[in-house]
Amino acid sequence: MRPLQFRYIDHMADTIVEAYGDSLEEAFENSALALVNIMFEVDQVVPNKALRVDIQENDIENLLYSWLEKILLLMLTDEYIPSEFDARVVMEKSKIFLTANVKGENMDLQRHGYHIEVKAITYHEMSIKQERDKFTIRYLVDL
Repeated sequence: MRPLQFRYIDHMADTIVEAYGDSLEEAFENSALALVNIMFEVDQVVPNKALRVDIQENDIENLLYSWLEKILLLMLTDEYIPSEFDARVVMEKSKIFLTANVKGENMDLQRHGYHIEVKAITYHEMSIKQERDKFTIRYLVDL
């Protein structure tokens, strides 16, 4: 497994996530991985079940929010824990699209080590920045 490309910053009763990437897509992938890792032992997930995620939004912040919300819903409602992401972001006129191939497996609480529940993704503290060839995504999760 490659080194983690994210970090957590304590924020009162919540957590701020910073995820990094050499591309916008990689930063989106790492932001999702960081979210999963808050709730579960992501390195214990066997990526044996694939699915596709398609999202369309009007701007990049809403795209990030919808992406993270979809990942959260996969865990909370579908009992599916994603652990690998291959995302593509395409901007066309006034729309922005994300298509991702996601791999993971069905939830097994004994093996995946449940940590804490993420109640919600928020727009508070959300940012997407590019400095030279590096992207940084920052967002706050309500625990």
